[in-house]
Amino acid sequence: MRFNNQRKAFAALALGFVLTWSAGCASTSSPPTSPQAKVPENVHAMVDVQKVLEAHPKRAELRQMEQELAAAQAKAADKSAAMETARQEYESAMKVRQDEDKAALDKKQRQLGDALNEERRLFVEALEAEYRPQLFNLDLKLQAVQRSPSETQVLQTEKTQLETQRNGKLKAKEDALAAQFQKEMDAFASELAAQTETYANKWMDDRMQQLQKSTVSPEQEKQRQQIALLSTKMIQDVRAAVAKVAVQEKIEIVWIRPAVRQPVKDITDSVVREIANAK
Repeated sequence: MRFNNQRKAFAALALGFVLTWSAGCASTSSPPTSPQAKVPENVHAMVDVQKVLEAHPKRAELRQMEQELAAAQAKAADKSAAMETARQEYESAMKVRQDEDKAALDKKQRQLGDALNEERRLFVEALEAEYRPQLFNLDLKLQAVQRSPSETQVLQTEKTQLETQRNGKLKAKEDALAAQFQKEMDAFASELAAQTETYANKWMDDRMQQLQKSTVSPEQEKQRQQIALLSTKMIQDVRAAVAKVAVQEKIEIVWIRPAVRQPVKDITDSVVREIANAK
């Protein structure tokens, strides 16, 4: 469709030239003859502009340029393959990122677990240092032979209370350490998730920008300009050849083929030869 429109533009430009040129020739022609004088047969002629342009030595080059531009535009317009490639690359990048996050979580879990276990060990040592002597003394008293049942019961109750108190403190410490572990791991996981989301968004934004740049290529714009320049040059060649043939054959008005309403001399082949010889 673009080529057909371009050919119509060629014809329109050529027609504009032909009519302008013929009007100029008419204004500078010799004085009009008397009404009875016979008009020379070669005063009018016609040219098939489309045929001339198709025969132009540069037509093959222009066609090749048009085909290359059309192929580039079609490739840029069809983003399905590029999008599929981008999707696969995105999945691969995210898989690598997820593996890195998992490794980071495992490392954090080991380091934090080791640190909290060490804190628990030190706490247990402190508890033992506090309660072991008291419990040891109670055991010695309980092992004494001369003890009444009531005294034994009091000592046993005191021992149980100390053990319960010690175990309660250890349980509270372990609960606090477990809560601290969960809190720090949740915070670390949330931080990793936020970083991964930022990474994913940036990766996709960068990839989309690359796709957009490939769609609007400076090379395509350069091709368009080259096609326009060559098309203009071909039109200029046709105009010059028509003018030269018209002068040589003493033709005052040259019509393009669609505008002809009656048989006139066809100078198309002469114009084609003139353009070929000019090269």
